[in-house]
Amino acid sequence: MGIAAHKRKLDTRWSMRKRFLVFANANGALPLMPTKSTVFFRYALHLAHTGVHSGWDGVGKYITEVVRWNHEFGYPDFRLSCQWWWDRFRDEFKQCVQVAHRGMKLPIRPAHLQAMAAGADLNDPTDLRDIASYFLLYFCGVRIGHVAGSASGPSHCIRYEDLHWEPSFEAPERVYLCFRSTKTRPRAADTPYWSAINRQAGMRWCPLLLLQQHIKRTYKGVPGDCIFQSVRGGPLPRSTFTSSLRRRLTAAAPLLDTPVDLSKFSGTSFRKGFLTTLGPMVPSHRLADAADHSSVESSRIYTVDSLKMRAANSDLVATAFVARM
Repeated sequence: MGIAAHKRKLDTRWSMRKRFLVFANANGALPLMPTKSTVFFRYALHLAHTGVHSGWDGVGKYITEVVRWNHEFGYPDFRLSCQWWWDRFRDEFKQCVQVAHRGMKLPIRPAHLQAMAAGADLNDPTDLRDIASYFLLYFCGVRIGHVAGSASGPSHCIRYEDLHWEPSFEAPERVYLCFRSTKTRPRAADTPYWSAINRQAGMRWCPLLLLQQHIKRTYKGVPGDCIFQSVRGGPLPRSTFTSSLRRRLTAAAPLLDTPVDLSKFSGTSFRKGFLTTLGPMVPSHRLADAADHSSVESSRIYTVDSLKMRAANSDLVATAFVARM
């Protein structure tokens, strides 16, 4: 970024801060309070340019910044009032989480994937492309937006050179995938996220072999090409990907035990399905590592079966009692 562009960016940030302070003063909102009225301000001005995007660490830094600003405006701030602010922010944050949970999207389950694969014709290039992408998303725990293009461009899409086959492409046992952008790394050009998929000999639809078959059928040796492309060429648009997913879920509904509400599924349903499936089987720290989360708390938001897992703990405790009877 050039000096002039950087100065414009700083001027814009100061202009937004100044407008906010005028608004806060006009509405009697000074001293500043880290509550709903400043949530936008928190994300737009403070966390973004300090590199903190989420988590309690970001909240703490935000509150510290608010205290400093209040001192500049002549409002003294002591430990007791800081604690009140902190408690108030946490209460409102919990309310936001509860609202988000009530409207959250459902996870894709293994049964959904199996039903969609069973209804697809894998000799058809489009069907093979979609099913291969579904299994890749599920086994890597990422969202639709990490393999499909968008209005902002295809810079985050997986390309052929982002895959590394071991020991070889012709006889693979594992594939390593380099994601240029993920949920937790929106600008991953310098620090990409790596994932991997093993060959699953016992599965009817092995994700690694589906991906290999798709590449064999579509790759023309053009450097920089995206793995998942539209019929007309170019990266697969996210809208096409989403509509295709809903169409296949609708067709697979008769094979499922529960009805399908398409409004409850979205691009993040694969990530939620991955973490929900993995949750009961691995420790929390490993779940967070698989999701590339900095905290196990973040992973729990995606694990929608957490209460069922806690209930299952009673069986483990009961086993210890039975063993001593």
